[in-house]
Amino acid sequence: MKLLTKSNIYTTITTVLLFAMGIFIVYQVIMIRLDSEVDEQLLSTKEKIVKGLSDGISPNEYLANIGQKIYVRKIETQTIFGNQFIEYIEKDPKDPSSDGDITQRELLFQIAVNGNVYEVTICNSLTEGKKIGDYIAVVVLIFMVISVIILFLLNRLISAFIWSPFYDTLTKIKTWNIKKNEVLNFKTTDIDEFHLLNDTVKDLTHQIQADYHNLKEFTENVSHEAQTPLSIISTKLELLMQQDNYNDKQNKLLVQIYNATQRMHKLNEGLILLTRIENKQFVETSTIELTHAFDEKIEVLEDFIEAKQITIEKHYNKQITKEVNPILLTILLNNLCINAIKYNLEEGGIIRITVDEDSFSVENTSYIDKINRQFLFDRFNKNSISGSLGLGLSLIKKIVDFYNWQVTYSHKDGIHKFKIYM
Repeated sequence: MKLLTKSNIYTTITTVLLFAMGIFIVYQVIMIRLDSEVDEQLLSTKEKIVKGLSDGISPNEYLANIGQKIYVRKIETQTIFGNQFIEYIEKDPKDPSSDGDITQRELLFQIAVNGNVYEVTICNSLTEGKKIGDYIAVVVLIFMVISVIILFLLNRLISAFIWSPFYDTLTKIKTWNIKKNEVLNFKTTDIDEFHLLNDTVKDLTHQIQADYHNLKEFTENVSHEAQTPLSIISTKLELLMQQDNYNDKQNKLLVQIYNATQRMHKLNEGLILLTRIENKQFVETSTIELTHAFDEKIEVLEDFIEAKQITIEKHYNKQITKEVNPILLTILLNNLCINAIKYNLEEGGIIRITVDEDSFSVENTSYIDKINRQFLFDRFNKNSISGSLGLGLSLIKKIVDFYNWQVTYSHKDGIHKFKIYM
C-alpha cells in the first residue's frame, strides 16, 4: 500500500470519528437544552397555577386557557414538598394503533393554598423537540459525509502535489541505467527532505557509475591483455610438446599444462564475448532464416554427431525470419547444439530440433540428471561431471536477454529441453 493512500485512510478514519463524536455531543447538548426549556415552561405554568389558586379562582375556570395537560386534585395531606420531574413514553392518544410514540415530560408537585392541599400534574410533550433534534442530527450527519468526501479528495490532491517530487525521483531511479552514462536531473522542490534525498541519490549514482566504469575498464583491459601472453604460452608449449626428449612423466606434465592453458584461453575469450554482449557492441543485423541456420549448424557439426551415433530429428513447423546479428545467432545455436551433442548418450542418443511460429527448441537425451534451475544460467555454475567452463549457458542467457527473448528449461523422461520464445 502506498504511503499516500495509507495516510489518507488514517486521516479519513480520524475525521469520521471526530465528526461522529461532534454529532453525538451536539445532539446531547440540544436535548439537554430542550429539556431545560421544557422544565422552564413547566415551572412557569406552576407559578400561574399557584397564583390562580391563591387568588381563589377555581382551577376549572382557567386551566383550559393555559394550553397544557394539567391535572389538579385536592388531597388530604401533603406528602411531596418539592418538584418532581418525570419523563416517559406513551402511545399517541389520537392514533393508539400506530407505531408512533410520544415522549412526555411531567412536573408533579403538591401545594397548600388557603387551607386546602392540592396535587398538581403538568405535562409537556417532548416529541416536537426531539424531532427537531433528530432533524439537526441528520443535517449534521449529511454535512459530515459531504465534508469527509471533500476533505478526502482535497487531501489526495494536496498530498499528490506535495509528494510529486518524491514520485518523480522514484520514477527516474527506476528508469536509470548504469550502462548509459546519464546524469539524473530531479524535479526542483522547496521541501528540505526531498531536496536532501535528491542530493543523496545523485551522489550515490555518480559513485556507482564511476565504480562500474572503473571495473568494466579493468575487466576489459585484463581480458584483452591476457590474450597475448596466453597465445605465446600455448605456442611455446606446442613447440615443446613436438620434441621427443622427454620421459612419460614430463610429457604428461606438459600435456596438463597445455590443457590448462587452453582452458584459460577459452575462458578469456568467453569473458570478452560476454563483455561485448553486455556493452551492446553487436549492433549490425542481417535477415536470417532460422531453419536454414540450424541446417548449416548441423552440417558443420556432422562429424561429432556421427561419432556419437546421434539421431537428429527436425520438426520445422514454421519458417521464421529474424533481423539479428549473425555472430550472436551463430554463438546461440552453436552453444545449444554443442551442449546437446557433448552431454548426450555415448551411443543411440537423440537430438530433436523444433521450430514453431514464435519459438524454437533443442531437446536431447543425456546421461546427466536434471539441472538445478535456480543456478542454471549463472556464470561459472560448473557441472562437476561435464568439466565445462560454465559460460555456455550464461552466453545463451545473455544473447536471449539482448533481444528481449525468453529461455526456459525442462527435463522429462531423461530428455533435456531448452526452448526460446522470440
